[in-house]
Amino acid sequence: MAKRDLDKSASRFLNALRRTSAGLEQQRQRVLDRAASAPRLPLDSQFPVIDLTGDPGNDLDYYIYELARLQDIGKSIIKVFGQARELVEAQAKFEAGIPNLRVIRNPLTHPNDNDELDEVAWFSSAVKLKPDGSVETLVDPRYLQHEVATGYHSTLTEYLRARVRSAIAANPPKPIDQ
Repeated sequence: MAKRDLDKSASRFLNALRRTSAGLEQQRQRVLDRAASAPRLPLDSQFPVIDLTGDPGNDLDYYIYELARLQDIGKSIIKVFGQARELVEAQAKFEAGIPNLRVIRNPLTHPNDNDELDEVAWFSSAVKLKPDGSVETLVDPRYLQHEVATGYHSTLTEYLRARVRSAIAANPPKPIDQ
């Protein structure tokens, strides 16, 4: 079995993290923009309700997808680079901050013909509707969960960048004329 080139792995993971971060930010902004421009009901109320009926919630679906990609990339980084304490702690914080990420379904797949989504509604967040009329937030890109995701992304990225900097310092590139 060939020895894994950890420097190349770090570079690949950094590229994957950049794409995932861009997806999270783009989809989050679309969710926020959609909510900001949606009609308010009733119009004369001091506390109007945002009317998102008819919106398919695609941006929220893609946001959830990117969160799952981030989670999976983090698990892969930890596996490849060992159980670095800072990474394991960041992963635990991410999973505690977004505990329901995979509750409704595997966010990397499309919904199946089963009852997993029967109690789920898409607004500016994905929520589970409970029989007593309350809701349980599954994924909400607007507030703390997004901060948890960006914190996890930052920890993973900084860890990998430090590895790359260390590798360059240990074996600096030769001058161009060589």
